[in-house]
Amino acid sequence: MEKKRIFQIRSKDDARYLAEEIRYFGRSFYYDVPLMGISGGVMTVSCNSSQDRCTVLSSTSGSQQSEEVTMGDLIEHLWKDRKLINAELRYLESH
Repeated sequence: MEKKRIFQIRSKDDARYLAEEIRYFGRSFYYDVPLMGISGGVMTVSCNSSQDRCTVLSSTSGSQQSEEVTMGDLIEHLWKDRKLINAELRYLESH
């Protein structure tokens, strides 16, 4: 039986691929940030497929912070948070 491979960010090219997929499909990607705020938080990355800008929203209990970023900045953000994102991707595949 062949083992199913789970997508993981292992290089900046992988981060670029994920950013382009989020933008192309115009959907949001969520991942947990356990050490943000009192009880942790959630990061939301969303893009509009017709624009070159995306939104990174950090939410904790009681507060939200939104930042509009370019695709280049989004790739850097995904690369920087790859450990948390990879954990989320593994969790999604296990269900």
